[in-house]
Amino acid sequence: MTRKSINTFIDDLFAFVITMPIMHRMACLRDDVIFFIFLYQRYKYRVDYTRVNEFGQCAQPTEEMLAQIEEETETAEADQTVTESSGSDGVRRRRGAREKRD
Repeated sequence: MTRKSINTFIDDLFAFVITMPIMHRMACLRDDVIFFIFLYQRYKYRVDYTRVNEFGQCAQPTEEMLAQIEEETETAEADQTVTESSGSDGVRRRRGAREKRD
């Protein structure tokens, strides 16, 4: 970003100090207009850190998101306690070669 702004300033300086064709000066002016539009858009449309990306993560979760995550963890813990109380350990074990023969 800094390089772009310095490059734009230097181009303008040389375009208006040194004798150059009018078309080159117009091209430098066009570049300046586009650069200022870019700066305005960057200022106007900031990054939304609360927006969820394609992986389901966000930089700054909102209160609703935190409440939803807390609710999901509570339901998962409740399901886990129900599974533990049913008597099975919930772990499926692989049979060895000797057990398969039987």
